Amino acid sequence: MAAPPRKTLHNIAGRWTLNKDLSDPFEPVLKLQGVNGFIRKLASHTSVHLNITQPTPNEIHLQQTATGASIPAVTEDWILDWQWRDGKDPLFGDMTGRARWIKKEEAPEGDWEDCDDGLIMQAEGKKPDDEWGGTHYWGFEYVGGERRYTRRIYMVNNKTTEKMNVRMVYNFDGE
Repeated sequence: MAAPPRKTLHNIAGRWTLNKDLSDPFEPVLKLQGVNGFIRKLASHTSVHLNITQPTPNEIHLQQTATGASIPAVTEDWILDWQWRDGKDPLFGDMTGRARWIKKEEAPEGDWEDCDDGLIMQAEGKKPDDEWGGTHYWGFEYVGGERRYTRRIYMVNNKTTEKMNVRMVYNFDGE
């Protein structure tokens, strides 16, 4: 389902599902991150769900689950103040990340909707040893004529210098 107009990055709380038909394939990103082939295949056949809460406009908590597989849930806590924070991911182990608001024109690409005062979210996450890292841009775009929450992800493996960009498109499932 398309994102209703009331949903913005300042009010993104709700349930969302990855629309695999509208999104780029994500398996190559998992390969770049060193995830083994069995888990990559398993992940490509699951439904990915987000449950997002937002205590304040500058604090976003995201619980990501995959149905149909034994892949552990992932929790992402983003405070939009551009300060590095350490965390632990069940798949990737130790991680560090930060997030902030940026003007939509600062993103490398995307036909971002002009909501949230022209701002979108930028988040960076990386392994502490700098093996790989990624920059995410979150916002709303029109995809196939419908307003959708999207995440554009730019990944780099610093050991192999491999780079890739993907767009993830989400359906709105409700509050």
